[in-house]
Amino acid sequence: MKIFHSIDDYKGKAPIVTMGTFDGVHPGHKALLKEIVTIAKEENSESMALTFWPHPRLVLEKDADKLRLLTTLKEKTKLIEEIGVENLMILPFSKELAEMSSKEFTEKILVDKLKISHLVTGFNHQFGNDGITTKELKILSDKHCFKFNRFHHVDVGGDHPSSTQIRKLLLEGKIEKANHLLGYPYKVTGTVTEGKQLGRTISYPTANIKIDENYKLIPLDGVYACRAILNDKTYNAMVNIGVRPTVSEQLDHRTVEVHILDFNKDIYKEQLSVMFIERVRDEMKFDGIDALKNQLTQDEKIIREILNKTKI
Repeated sequence: MKIFHSIDDYKGKAPIVTMGTFDGVHPGHKALLKEIVTIAKEENSESMALTFWPHPRLVLEKDADKLRLLTTLKEKTKLIEEIGVENLMILPFSKELAEMSSKEFTEKILVDKLKISHLVTGFNHQFGNDGITTKELKILSDKHCFKFNRFHHVDVGGDHPSSTQIRKLLLEGKIEKANHLLGYPYKVTGTVTEGKQLGRTISYPTANIKIDENYKLIPLDGVYACRAILNDKTYNAMVNIGVRPTVSEQLDHRTVEVHILDFNKDIYKEQLSVMFIERVRDEMKFDGIDALKNQLTQDEKIIREILNKTKI
């Protein structure tokens, strides 16, 4: 897949384009992206996904500090590439771009710059500072001689997946439902940092990971059954997200601690990914280290059972 960061750099055929944030690249996004790949083959053209970065909320300063996304730009790029899209246009988002009307964006960006031959939009996708109706887009497509159609919504077990809904589920700790709508296990990636190494003293050494991007969504505090990925190898793991109330006085500092089962290697400074499978319990404060260790032993038994029956 070719990746472009400037609208002027694309010199290929008149592309088949779809646009969006594509946060999470869930089944609805995937179906839309597969559609443009199919059309591009049928029309002897090239497929292009157009997205924006930085995220509009970061540029427009709309609660930017509260922004939490399902995928980093790197993760999103990889997922789009796996679908077979030939071109990814990462259009730099700016306040000037935000002020464009939908008509202006269509004519100046899609028509004059990209010279699109076909535009496919999601069933509820809006763009420009005024939004645009299907009827208005059809008028523009006729005027500028490009094809246009809206893509239908996708049904996943009776639900219509949306990034907003998936984010809400993860923040509520409803991992299985979130994964179902996402189409794959939710994952976070970070660098293993040095901790207090208290876990080693109770036979549960943990790798503390610093998440790569501040805007990456971290699920609700608690204990989780997970798969850990290290150097392309997958391991079973138990993960604690929270403030470690039993052993820490910094109750405003959330951590992601990973105990990899049946593993005993120093992985300080390594990149570690965690796929969330199921939430086991809330984070709890215990009377002491012995009580904490007893609970971890129970957690491990439950988590092993969960992971042994999970195919992921």
